[in-house]
Amino acid sequence: MTKEGNRRFSVHFTEEFNRCLDQIQAFFAEQGEDVLDWWFTKEGNMIDEIDRLLSSFPYAGRLVEQGDFKGFRCLTYGKSRHRMLNYVIFYVVYEDDGDVDVINILPARSKRKRKK
Repeated sequence: MTKEGNRRFSVHFTEEFNRCLDQIQAFFAEQGEDVLDWWFTKEGNMIDEIDRLLSSFPYAGRLVEQGDFKGFRCLTYGKSRHRMLNYVIFYVVYEDDGDVDVINILPARSKRKRKK
């Protein structure tokens, strides 16, 4: 299959991705109930949008060529001028299987390394 094919991919959100979401949720929980409610709404929409995008266009993100995420693909979710509200998402495309594993999500301003 080529990048231009019309094949749909299955998107899987890994345990590591879920742990990262838990950490983001904990941050927003510290900000108060209204902020946490806002996050729950955003989280669901974000996951749905990532699933829609990557199932149709798994090569949308750029290929990471160096560092801890070398070989992964990366895309930024969000268009906010507030960097904390934008997220960098790392994922792997398994072309032969038609699968995409969403591995990690970090706030765009983060300098943290990927958990192992």
